[in-house]
Amino acid sequence: MMGRDARGSACRRRVASLAAVIARGWSLAREVGLVTAAVTAIRRYVVDFRRFLLYQYPLDSPATRPGAPPSGFDECFIQSNEEADRLLATRCDFRDVVSQARHALDSGAVAFCLYEGREVAHVGWLATSQTARRALDRLGFEVRFGEGEAWLGAVYTVPRYRNRGLLAYSARRRFDRLHHAGFSTCRSAVETNNAASNHVQMHFDPQVYAVGRMCKFFGWRTWSERPYHPGTGRVLSA
Repeated sequence: MMGRDARGSACRRRVASLAAVIARGWSLAREVGLVTAAVTAIRRYVVDFRRFLLYQYPLDSPATRPGAPPSGFDECFIQSNEEADRLLATRCDFRDVVSQARHALDSGAVAFCLYEGREVAHVGWLATSQTARRALDRLGFEVRFGEGEAWLGAVYTVPRYRNRGLLAYSARRRFDRLHHAGFSTCRSAVETNNAASNHVQMHFDPQVYAVGRMCKFFGWRTWSERPYHPGTGRVLSA
């Protein structure tokens, strides 16, 4: 049976996660409007059908090396909730805009954050284990963690900071961290209709190895993949 301390800890995590979901929903509604926020909520909790381009990146490629940092932003990697708590003295809590953040950090995922002053501008994640990845990503594509592969994803840029090069810089900083940790490749997925993000991926010398399709209806979920054939989508035009 679960002890009182364990039950209390689990309850606190659920309350913190619920608070983050509410804060994220309210923030999203203010930033992008109620309709977009409602669609996001329906996708997450009710029904969702999307296609993804599946990318694999060679981490020894010059294309994945970090470039000059964007002007006016501070950055840091965060590996635990304890580190995130210490940052609250000088920074806003990035966990307020990523509902799974506390659980993800406890599971071993690492966050990369960009700040303008105290304000959170961008959050991106990396994972070096299946447990860490599943705290953030439930898509069905394979990542072979035991064979030198890692995962990148769960990126969020606050709308007013978009189109300022934060995604590209963030990805290269996370690629570099994984490369120095001994990983040889990295995998991620981007929605096929996200032209801006897919355009950015082309700067990293990736292999687009498949197209994935996800269908979710309440608790029922399916995933399928088919080979990607170059030239079938304008989203890859550099």
